[in-house]
Amino acid sequence: MAAVKRSYSGGSVDGVPVTKKSRETEPQTAESRVLDLIKASGTKGVSDDDLIKECPALTIEERVDVVNKLITSNAITLHKVKDTLRYKFKGSTTLTPGDANTEELVVFNLIRDSGRKGIWIRDVRIKSNLGLPRLKKILKSLEAKKSIKAVKSVAASRKIVYMLYELEPDSSITGGAWYSNQEFESEFIEILTKHSYKFLEAKKAKALKNNSVRSPLVKYNSTYATADRVLEFISKTGISKVRLTVDDISSILDLLVYDGLVTKRVNTDGNVEYRSSKSLVKRNASSFVPCGSCPVIKRCSDANQLNSLNCMHMKNWTTI
Repeated sequence: MAAVKRSYSGGSVDGVPVTKKSRETEPQTAESRVLDLIKASGTKGVSDDDLIKECPALTIEERVDVVNKLITSNAITLHKVKDTLRYKFKGSTTLTPGDANTEELVVFNLIRDSGRKGIWIRDVRIKSNLGLPRLKKILKSLEAKKSIKAVKSVAASRKIVYMLYELEPDSSITGGAWYSNQEFESEFIEILTKHSYKFLEAKKAKALKNNSVRSPLVKYNSTYATADRVLEFISKTGISKVRLTVDDISSILDLLVYDGLVTKRVNTDGNVEYRSSKSLVKRNASSFVPCGSCPVIKRCSDANQLNSLNCMHMKNWTTI
């Protein structure tokens, strides 16, 4: 049953005083509002931008939580239309005895319950207790009716999972933004990595050159950026033809952290931030000479006991 919309202007609802807590706790109202918008859109569907315009009071986290709940409950489905993800009302997508026989209904319900992650044919066979030849015929029949579809998993090239026809496969099946037609997009990742690093470099340089900020601590903190800021920059460049998420960019930034080019921290608000730490320059053999990073280089001299002739680190370096 849809939630009833109520006004709080009078200070009470149905004679019950409205407290601050009751105003803040309205997950069902938000869920119903989003569902009504998606229903009203018909076959066109609703994009994230549409939801932001129509539900400006919802934060990003609240909007994502509401959409995920509706997808999990099979109330809506996710579709990709011209590189844009749109949500459409699912309604009651079920087969009736008039559309299928009992065995088809059993198989269909197993596939429907698997959601966006789909289900392997072996699991369907075990749970339905059907023979493989008979099960294959049923799957072909359901595919012909466009009730289900077969999707290849990037985890195993020969593994095919089945899910409802209108569902958008989970990223664990398709590989998300890093895969295209089952192929790993290493070049695309390299481009994103370079652009993300350049953004952090530019942000650090701009912050350090800002003479209007006198506090060294404030200036240092302003050299950091969150993943959503980097995502905003990447989106504006137009280098990505697929829809990237904050988690996608976080994984790219973590690659830079592992390479030693970026450092990350958790700020006082609990958000993860990233900062450029090294120059993206290829090192040659001479840059690895121990003298370049020796903490006592100023005392190294032929006149002193400490010199390059008896330096243990120099001996180890020359014998590599």
